Amino acid sequence: MSSAVMVPPRSDHPVEPRVNYLNATYGVKSWLLTRDHKRIALLYLASITFFFFLGGLFALLIRLELLTPAGDLVQSQTYNKLFTMHGVIMVFFFLIPSIPAVLGNFLIPMMIGAKDLAFPRLNLLSWYIYMVGATFTLWAVVHGGVDTGWTFYTPYSTASSNTHVIATAVGIFITGFSSILTGLNFIVTIHTMRAPGLTWFRLPLFVWSHYATSLIFVLATPVIAVTLLMVAVERLFHLGIFDPKLGGDPILFQHLFWFYSHPAVYIMVLPAMGVVSELVTTFSRKNIFGYKFVAFASIGIAVLGFLVWGHHMFVSGQSV
Repeated sequence: MSSAVMVPPRSDHPVEPRVNYLNATYGVKSWLLTRDHKRIALLYLASITFFFFLGGLFALLIRLELLTPAGDLVQSQTYNKLFTMHGVIMVFFFLIPSIPAVLGNFLIPMMIGAKDLAFPRLNLLSWYIYMVGATFTLWAVVHGGVDTGWTFYTPYSTASSNTHVIATAVGIFITGFSSILTGLNFIVTIHTMRAPGLTWFRLPLFVWSHYATSLIFVLATPVIAVTLLMVAVERLFHLGIFDPKLGGDPILFQHLFWFYSHPAVYIMVLPAMGVVSELVTTFSRKNIFGYKFVAFASIGIAVLGFLVWGHHMFVSGQSV
């Protein structure tokens, strides 16, 4: 017996490639005006990667300087600027937006069965806001930098430093709106655009972690934005907000700064834990152990993160 093999009829027409988010349209304009969540995620990826290498360059210069006790490579003032700019760029322009803006934008709609995020234009706007804020900070870097440390502690940042504190603070202030819009977009999308039957406790833990992160984005980011705006106002108009010489309270700055910057730790780690949860689940081919506990823990971490900023203030002390 011989087995016959069916041969498909030959076609002279080339097979058309499948249309996807990369080849649907071409040209710079199609990328800069896109409302596709996947393309916006790639725009973020390119921008954030640039800042990662820039911040890494400053870190390299810091470590090279520390090879010897003497100031062989840079002097103390330049070292302080490198130290500050490394912190500012790595925290505000790499760590905080990295996973939410890239993986969150790319994957959340696909994970919940939505065509896109709830507000596609707002999503694109958030990337433009990020780039505008980054431009202010890059201007400060190019024109001599800032030397206050990434924490901008007062009264040095408001009264003593003669570097570009205002430009850097304005850059971070503007970029904060990018975080707020991204968080708002994720919250509305997860609430309203889940596929039929995709209940809360069927959501992937990656989505839960980003929901918790979005709460921090929306509730905490305005605090750091207003705080840095007050630093800039005090430098410009010599108002007594934080400077004790003018009747201000420098400890107030620390309260406001760490009220955001402690939850910011969880902006960085919660999405990463969501990624790990998905990877472990996928490659072990087992459901995650204690799914509901992990989901509620993500929300719990986001909430408790707002209550414990005081442990950053052991050196300065605080009233009961």
